Amino acid sequence: MLLSCLPAVPLPAAALDLVNIVLAPLPPFILEGAAPDHPQGIVTEVLSEAFRRDGRTPRYAYMPAARAEHTVRNGRAFATVVRGGSGGGSADFVLSDSLLEASVSAFVGTGYSGPPLDSFRAIAIRQSGGLADGPEPGGGAERPRLRVITIHGDPVQGSLVAAGVHIEDVASSAAALTLVLRGQGRVVLVTFAEPLLLAAQESGAARSAFLEFPIEQAEFRLAIARSRPGAAGLVERFNEALASMRDDGSIRAIQARHIGFRPATD
Repeated sequence: MLLSCLPAVPLPAAALDLVNIVLAPLPPFILEGAAPDHPQGIVTEVLSEAFRRDGRTPRYAYMPAARAEHTVRNGRAFATVVRGGSGGGSADFVLSDSLLEASVSAFVGTGYSGPPLDSFRAIAIRQSGGLADGPEPGGGAERPRLRVITIHGDPVQGSLVAAGVHIEDVASSAAALTLVLRGQGRVVLVTFAEPLLLAAQESGAARSAFLEFPIEQAEFRLAIARSRPGAAGLVERFNEALASMRDDGSIRAIQARHIGFRPATD
């Protein structure tokens, strides 16, 4: 079993309750279609163990982030995972304590010579033909506009659209990285840093072949619709299980199976 190396915690005597969880695939945070005896992604594994301790069995379905939130909001699924506290939709959910903290960055080929792409607004300004940091010293020719890409279903898409960025969907981190490397500084990918760096590692791409502009630290949180009866109590129970995992080292044990991650800080 995936979690067989974790400390044993007694289960309730009653049969486990089945709960439907909808997730947006985002390797290696959340893996779709992984074999049962392989890691499922750090977020998925934390969820599974926390629910087990709460006497529940999660059943996962996978879809883009916006659709997952809509499915939970309309009561067709028990919960999803969101970037905690960000985005207009968070007011519709009761959010858990942090499952994981991760970096969101903009990645662009080394041919890029414009101002830092260190915020969603800076990307929007640069894409529209403006300069995020004022005029270029000494004037000069107009810079070509940026093509901004995101990975299909990535939770950062909402923040980019809200900032006025026109985005294009790409199927995977590997495909997105290829476009960045071929784009000669004209294609920027905005995503969580860890999946992109893992894709670069697996493809053999040199770290020196692209630039990274950190944008923000984001937290993943379980989200249950406020309209669900007893939502606050359900999240409180989940948080208690999550706290026990922090206390006994289970979250660190899960983290240790994945490269380049750190657990959420208290």
